[in-house]
Amino acid sequence: MLYRLACLAVLAALACGGQNTPGGGDPDAPTPVDALVDAGGPDADLCTGGTLCGSPATCCGAGNECVDDRCLPACASGVHCGADLTTCCASGDVCLAAACVTPGAACGDSYDCEPGQFCEPTLGQCLPQPMPLTCELVPRFSDLMVTQEWAYTADQIISIPVVANLDGAGAPEIVVNLTQQDGAGFPGGRIAVLDGRTGAIVVPPIADNPPTRYGSHGRSTIAIGDVSGDGLPDILYASRVDATFKSLIVAIDRTGAVLWTSHAPAGAPYRFTIENAAITLANFDGDAMAELVIGGALLDHDGTVLWDQGGNGAGPTLGTNSGYTGGIAAVADLDGDGRPEIVTGRQAWKVAWTAGPPASAAVTPYWSYTGADGYPAIADLDRDGRPEVILTAAAAVHVLDGRTGLLWCGRDPTGAACTTAALRTQPLAIPGGATQNRGGPPTIADFDGDGRPEIGVAGGHSYSLYDLARPGEDLTGVTPTPTAGAIFTRWSRATQDLSSNASGSSVFDFQGDGAAEVVYNDECYMRVYSGTDGRVQLAIPNTTGTIHEYPLVVDVDGDGNSEIVVVANDSNAGTDCPGVTPRRGLYVYGDARDQWVPTRKVWTQHAYHVTNATSAGNVPLTEDDNWRLPGLNNYRQNVQGDGVFNAPDLAVELAVGLDQCDGGRLSLRARVTNRGALGVRPGVTVNFHRGTSAADPVVGTATTTVPLLPGGSTILTTTVDDPPAPTSYFVAVDPPPGAVAECDEANNDDGATGVICPRVD
Repeated sequence: MLYRLACLAVLAALACGGQNTPGGGDPDAPTPVDALVDAGGPDADLCTGGTLCGSPATCCGAGNECVDDRCLPACASGVHCGADLTTCCASGDVCLAAACVTPGAACGDSYDCEPGQFCEPTLGQCLPQPMPLTCELVPRFSDLMVTQEWAYTADQIISIPVVANLDGAGAPEIVVNLTQQDGAGFPGGRIAVLDGRTGAIVVPPIADNPPTRYGSHGRSTIAIGDVSGDGLPDILYASRVDATFKSLIVAIDRTGAVLWTSHAPAGAPYRFTIENAAITLANFDGDAMAELVIGGALLDHDGTVLWDQGGNGAGPTLGTNSGYTGGIAAVADLDGDGRPEIVTGRQAWKVAWTAGPPASAAVTPYWSYTGADGYPAIADLDRDGRPEVILTAAAAVHVLDGRTGLLWCGRDPTGAACTTAALRTQPLAIPGGATQNRGGPPTIADFDGDGRPEIGVAGGHSYSLYDLARPGEDLTGVTPTPTAGAIFTRWSRATQDLSSNASGSSVFDFQGDGAAEVVYNDECYMRVYSGTDGRVQLAIPNTTGTIHEYPLVVDVDGDGNSEIVVVANDSNAGTDCPGVTPRRGLYVYGDARDQWVPTRKVWTQHAYHVTNATSAGNVPLTEDDNWRLPGLNNYRQNVQGDGVFNAPDLAVELAVGLDQCDGGRLSLRARVTNRGALGVRPGVTVNFHRGTSAADPVVGTATTTVPLLPGGSTILTTTVDDPPAPTSYFVAVDPPPGAVAECDEANNDDGATGVICPRVD
């Protein structure tokens, strides 16, 4: 049967079956539609049952398909690559920077990958970071606009939550230390596990019923990490106090089942003075199971107490700041010998581990600072490859040489210029005086984008950002001009924390511009401060009596977007925060515009600093020195790593299939291709319209069912009745308002005009 084609102008790419070629030549070459029409004759096959490609429309030969308005050899993987798209990548490969790439190791985030790679979240494997990156989304905003995603309001909480995927499937969970507020001190608590997506209870609050169930010490800070060897994070916490006001350390698994309680090597229960202490997890023996440090106490992964400085459970009190009992230890390789030291505050300790069974550890003094005790953090402030210890103690900020415990020589990284103690960097008082102003755990990050770390500390009356007069430091506008190597205040903002005046803070670079923001909660408000100048970018009323808690930023629901997680309690809000409605529980806030850069799905402990937690929420076998890795040199800051600006680019091409014309139907085929540098999950909408724009009637809707990795494509189809006259059709992928943020939104639609089935002469 002879057909003449009424569809002479198809403005999109079409996939086509093989056809004979009028006039001889290569039977697989594309054939212009005009040539088919001109050939005529009763036996001519004018692309009957096939589809048309490009404009002017052509018919692709057998073994070809239509890509980018051209007939190209069919590619079994569906991944056309190269500058001209003529390279067919192998099955399983992706196309990045016009080159076929075989994905690498499995990953949960970019810190599971080698340097120069990023973790492709749709694939869950490492890929080389494109250089240069041609498809990127760089956020452009100043103030933060948030929406509350969910809240858990049934209980008081006064310590940080911890976040990881406890069962290795689905979204992360949040572990919280609920407090029942027995009296005014919050000592009686319960551990509960919440769904990170909704706040629904996964593991109900654990009541006190030893030896099968143990409630928690409501003031202390919990941690998560694998201590059982199954590869999944376990939950570590201090129990409620006994008659001597001491607690066991308890390990439970993700179901709430007790794994162990702290015990002496001979097996007898071992209790500690905890009060406000936090559990720090580290790896001293290089196996897959974490050890626990609580101030000046060290426990093996099975709960055996190996060190308790002072004896009788007193170890966790090392690191006490101005009488506020309980330490928050840091663990790092201070001397570069490949073995981590414990920093309890003004003291550092060497750990000589002897493998078991049973394991043992000889913990001996490394150095002792002559000043006050307090809360440590670790960073390389002068970027000489050797770490400093930043200490908040007795209402002042101290910086110590990580190898000696002496005050740091900030004026000279070699130390040669500090011939006397007076030439070393002296402690700087926290603004507000010495009363109700002890100072909380320090936070370290590059707050101003100059490539060097600064120090953030909360006091009783202010939150302050401290810089250092290092060689080459920009001191423009700093009055009075600080002496060489001195700590000085970049900015300070009034706050109110007269209860503990020891609350913490965290850091996140919401815009990804290299200048991190402070995230802090005093007694009345959760605020985000610009790291550059202290301007308030967000303020949310949120009451707390304060201990050491802080808001944190984490991808708590696994959706690829960052969220702020903050706890609340209403113990003294009525008197301390006039005009603020007291509240309790845990609140999750997301970006109303989905513009914040993404981050990790884990936050495992108070002393969190990226390199002490894997993407699975466990302690690494050997921790990398945080201060040596590009983009880090920070403490209590969450980041994403390479690939933070990578973006997808969905493009669509419309084809018109003629294979159903005998039945009076046309097939509209949309080829959706990801031309970007980041994958897209299934579920992207494609709308088909009769007309020339998205405002015209919808004649069909389809949804992608496969992930679209970089370079990948999929074809979605809808059928329509053969129109009585030539008709236009239009297709749009991810139509407005759009669920997928892309680097190029201009190629999300396509159209075809003059479409009609061939007619009999």
